[in-house]
Amino acid sequence: MLYLRMDGVAKRHASADLMAEGGSVRVDVETPIALREVGPFEPLAIAIENGAVRDELASGIPIPSLSGYRRLRFGLLAATAAPMAMLLELDRELVMAQHATVGRSVIDLVLVAFVVFELSRRTPRMPGICAVALVAIGLRWALVAARLCGAGVHPLVYAAAALSVLAALVLLARAPSRARVALELFGKLGISRSEHFAATHERDEPPGALVAAAVACAAGLPALLHVARSFDFGLFGQAAVFIAFATIAPVIARRTTDPNAAPTTPTRIEPVRVLLGVAAGLALTAAAVTAGRLFLDVGAEVARCVERLDTETKIARAAESAELARAIAKVRASAPLMLMTSAIFPFAEERVYRGLLQDVLVRKYGRAYGVFAASLAFGVAHLGVYQIALYQTVLLGIGFGIAYVEGGLIAAFIVHATWNLLQLG
Repeated sequence: MLYLRMDGVAKRHASADLMAEGGSVRVDVETPIALREVGPFEPLAIAIENGAVRDELASGIPIPSLSGYRRLRFGLLAATAAPMAMLLELDRELVMAQHATVGRSVIDLVLVAFVVFELSRRTPRMPGICAVALVAIGLRWALVAARLCGAGVHPLVYAAAALSVLAALVLLARAPSRARVALELFGKLGISRSEHFAATHERDEPPGALVAAAVACAAGLPALLHVARSFDFGLFGQAAVFIAFATIAPVIARRTTDPNAAPTTPTRIEPVRVLLGVAAGLALTAAAVTAGRLFLDVGAEVARCVERLDTETKIARAAESAELARAIAKVRASAPLMLMTSAIFPFAEERVYRGLLQDVLVRKYGRAYGVFAASLAFGVAHLGVYQIALYQTVLLGIGFGIAYVEGGLIAAFIVHATWNLLQLG
């Protein structure tokens, strides 16, 4: 059930009541709507972008794109159940034998949990993330086969890899996007595409000065840390400088260049929205980084099996592994550095790279460009730590960026901090 606020009074209605044909209530893009009588109420054009409102409408309004998907999702879930169960069992055995860390198994558990969550929903929320997670699961099994060069590999391993990747491709091809579901719902509600576009694509573009200030803050954060280290500030001194800059710089940037600017995400904390943002961000982070790394690993192992693995590739793969291992070992050896890595760095970096830079770029250029550009800047900022594994840092930035888009700054911070802790585990 949904609540519409008309003439200052919230009234309860079924989703079907809002249909243009056969419904009892006429709505437009500005009609305030909410899931609860107490709100929060938002204009229909904005609220329908909210997954919960969209799901509630779709549950009572038949739309073409969902009719086939709702049958397909059970088939996909059944097809991928065995590969996912096998992966969790493999992780359990590796952890028991001390051949893998608990953090690695938790990451795989996140992937499996998100796939089950997404495929068990009547309305797809984030099929793209689910597809990337399935590809990561498939590549994990492909790596098992590749490391053995196919010798003595059980057919179930090949089946698990093939089923996971095939399910990902089918999901991408058949699952309707959120935009498509929203458009079809608007059509059923009697709202034209032009009205929908006008209501949802208006952007309060920030001035160029704010964009420049955001870029300067993003560049200034790693530069400031480098200066603090050069002057031997010590870890606590570096932490103080980091926190102070991340707290004050975004505020100064906004107030001096665009006093009327408002973030694209609400400042009011909505626990459900934050949790969904954490789930989406953590799943995408785990899926993207895992799939990226495994893709390179599988390629290298296949090349080794056919004796085409050149020396340069061997050196690069070994150097990447050593680079990551050195960074993790350095943090594990120092309790203050562990605190900075798990709390202070995530707070400061999310304030600057997501709360300021991504927010401004999304308002200026759109969501896709804003998230990617901020993630690229985030990756470049870590050049002092990673060179070969830079691509992983960019992928991390995309995951954190999606967490910010879906759940706000708190969700981005939680995902960032959780990921860092998992790497240390």
